[in-house]
Amino acid sequence: MSKMKTVRRITGYMGKLKGLVILSFVLACAYAALSMLIPYYSGRTIDLIGGGTAGNMDGILKGVILIAAIAATGALAQLIMLRINNKLSYDLITRLKDEAYGKIRKLPISYIDRSESGSIQSLVINDCETVGDGMILFLNQFFCGIVSIGVTLVIMLMLNWRIALYVLLFTPVSFIVAYMISNRSYKSFKKASDIRAEQTSYIGEACARFREAKIYDLRSGTVAGFGELNENYRKTASKATFLSSITNPSTRFINALIYAGVALIGALSVISGNMTVGIMSSLLMYANQFMKPFNDLSSVFTELSDSFACLDRLYKFIDEEEIVREDDLPDVIEDRENIRIEFRDVTFSYIPGTPVLKNVSFVIEPGQKAAIVGPTGGGKSTVINLLLRYYKADSGDILINGRSIYQISRRELRNVIGLVAQDNWFSLGSVKDNIKYGIPDLDDDRCRKAASRTGADVFIDNLPGRYDEVIGGDRDDISEGQKQLLSITRIMAYDPSVIILDEATSSVDILTEVKIQRAVKEVLSGRTGIIIAHRLSTIVDCDKIIVIDKGRITETGTHEELIRRGGFYSNLFEAYGGLGVE
Repeated sequence: MSKMKTVRRITGYMGKLKGLVILSFVLACAYAALSMLIPYYSGRTIDLIGGGTAGNMDGILKGVILIAAIAATGALAQLIMLRINNKLSYDLITRLKDEAYGKIRKLPISYIDRSESGSIQSLVINDCETVGDGMILFLNQFFCGIVSIGVTLVIMLMLNWRIALYVLLFTPVSFIVAYMISNRSYKSFKKASDIRAEQTSYIGEACARFREAKIYDLRSGTVAGFGELNENYRKTASKATFLSSITNPSTRFINALIYAGVALIGALSVISGNMTVGIMSSLLMYANQFMKPFNDLSSVFTELSDSFACLDRLYKFIDEEEIVREDDLPDVIEDRENIRIEFRDVTFSYIPGTPVLKNVSFVIEPGQKAAIVGPTGGGKSTVINLLLRYYKADSGDILINGRSIYQISRRELRNVIGLVAQDNWFSLGSVKDNIKYGIPDLDDDRCRKAASRTGADVFIDNLPGRYDEVIGGDRDDISEGQKQLLSITRIMAYDPSVIILDEATSSVDILTEVKIQRAVKEVLSGRTGIIIAHRLSTIVDCDKIIVIDKGRITETGTHEELIRRGGFYSNLFEAYGGLGVE
């Protein structure tokens, strides 16, 4: 994205704040103009010193009071301007963060699956903050700098046009140097921003897999990996910082040469009687102040280099293709109490040309409890991803009660289907809040009844705060089995028409599994259910077992029918000792 396009886009965010932007500009002009009057009146006051009379002393006193009044008024204007600029900047940050975070909910699952969570976190937090810092600096210095340059040049031309032209002639050199340096630093800042995102992902993974790292004694390797990232960041950030830091000294050196030239020309003019000492003093102050905005603007350009690098990443993320809106799709599934699911010649591939499912067809009748089994990577979880419309089939169709799921809104589809996934996730909140997740208006009695049906109430009652105990996904004193019980409790409280259990009992003991099986049997009574499991003891009483191997359905039937056929399922059951135990 070009910088001009980025500028137009970021300024578009200020649409509702035009009044504040205009007021900030007016105050910046006032502050800059008032600041430029001080050297002028200082010079006139200096010229009054030479007289030494009482009248001159009165004039000097009035001059000092006038200068103080101008300085105070300018300081007040600057204070109000800074407050307004802070509001503009933080409103911008808030809008950027809202848009970036809101984008996450609009992205297809496929994008989230192939992206690192740490990179997205870095975008929403770090990059937005960097943009805000750049915006504050820009608002505080850009308008003031431009006005200062214009007013200073006009006054200098009025005082001595030769010195004004001399200063004006060499000024572009300073600006060109600053621009060239900022262009080079932009590339380094962009690379540093990318590395920061990698670091965030790496740290997040290290924290999430802390125990695995301990078990496999990967501490040194983990530290070394982060050390390599850190070293890359150090080199890149050091280069970017060095390039940005030399901007100010370079421009100041050029400014010092200009200042020395003004002093020489002014001194010669005073000696020849063509200029007073007061005017020379004013010109020296103006020469210094004329160059100061260029130094400030060079700092702005340097800071904006980092901000533009972050904005490029943010807008690239915000412009990612979103899930197509479905305002025109119906929100009602007929006869929600009797759901019939049909896969009709479904083919799907995550990577084009490498199908994971190949012409898969099966039917799950209303009220049936169906199991999907097969080797790892055979396509079991992909069936669920397609049914929930996380992905779209390459060909074929999936039907709910005879209607294509692509003609049913995602919201309605997911209201009907409940999923207990392999990985347990809980928000940071109370046990009760997590059971109510998705249905915050659920009354407490239904929460307790759902926990009682799954057997989760046994360990919940032993927690210090019981249902008000605060938990999170990383809580270590709650076992994986207990977390799975809570997940199943949550889906029971949600009370969907179809329940999918994706390896939902893989981490529970035998006694807990029996409790869950009883609860699941009760909940699935009269409803459609799908179970994906390796532990065959959880599926032997299913109405239908579907075997998927290498993306194709190889067997379908009840447990007894598949055992009699002597195929893959029979061999799998025999390998587990006929007991269904892994």
